[in-house]
Amino acid sequence: VSRRRTMALASSVALAPAALASTSASTSTSTSASRRRFLAAASLIVVAPSRGVARAAADVDDFDALERTAKQAYYQRDLPRAYQALTKIIAMEPDEAVWLERRAQVLVDLKRFRDAIDDYNKAEAMEPANYRSLGMLSNRALAYEGISDWDSAIKDYSEAIKLSAMIGATPPYVVNSRGNCYVSVGRYDLALEDFLTAADIMQQSRNLSGQIYASSNAALMKAELGDLDGAIRDMEKVSRRAAGSVDMRAALSALYYARGEQERAEETWNVACTMINSGQLVEGGPVLDGCELYRDTDWLLRIRRWPPSVVEKFRRFIELR
Repeated sequence: VSRRRTMALASSVALAPAALASTSASTSTSTSASRRRFLAAASLIVVAPSRGVARAAADVDDFDALERTAKQAYYQRDLPRAYQALTKIIAMEPDEAVWLERRAQVLVDLKRFRDAIDDYNKAEAMEPANYRSLGMLSNRALAYEGISDWDSAIKDYSEAIKLSAMIGATPPYVVNSRGNCYVSVGRYDLALEDFLTAADIMQQSRNLSGQIYASSNAALMKAELGDLDGAIRDMEKVSRRAAGSVDMRAALSALYYARGEQERAEETWNVACTMINSGQLVEGGPVLDGCELYRDTDWLLRIRRWPPSVVEKFRRFIELR
């Protein structure tokens, strides 16, 4: 029975998105523990009476069905069903941290951030002291972002980045996410470093969409740090590469206006809102918003995370039109 469960666990597909898939920094420790569990369970099966074996086989069937349900429901975005299936699995295998981690991922998507953090913390406490899951660190950081606990998010992102570097791989989306947290705590210099690093990695891997988004963030930080001309140059480059982006054209409108180029600011904004108005932050990306959202300073600060001085420049431009 436990062998079936151990094999199912070893072959299961993580519920997290590919960019945040779990990676262990102590695989040998985890494998040894699983082997010990398997050997111990195997000895129990030998002495079990036939009725117990039949009942155990039924339990395995239930377990496998629940695991399939959880995976299918997650990928179909039926998050409540995925949550219910994983909760039943946890009741069947309460000592397996992996199921708590998977359920926490579902809770993040359900925006139940505090519950997700609780599951992540319980899962972490069940593992050996030297065990680290890069996926758990990154996803827990995302949950901390959900409750605006920026310092805790930065701590988890930083550890994930450090461990990734030790195995020769720096995840650009995690670096970019930490940069966003630095923006939220006013560390625009550190945010700029992260955005430039993320953009460079994405450029090397030919991830155009990600590179454009990270470069946009870096340009905004340059503006916040007082390099208005450098910010405008970078935003113009991004706008040329991302023909469908409203985001950088909106920012350019604000900076052109602040530099005294009112006609150019109006022209850029009109292009964004009459010829594009797709609401795409990056070309080829999802339609997230329209030009109307850029008039909402709260959205710009909290959701899009423009830095405050750029938001203020944009507000002045919009109000005087």
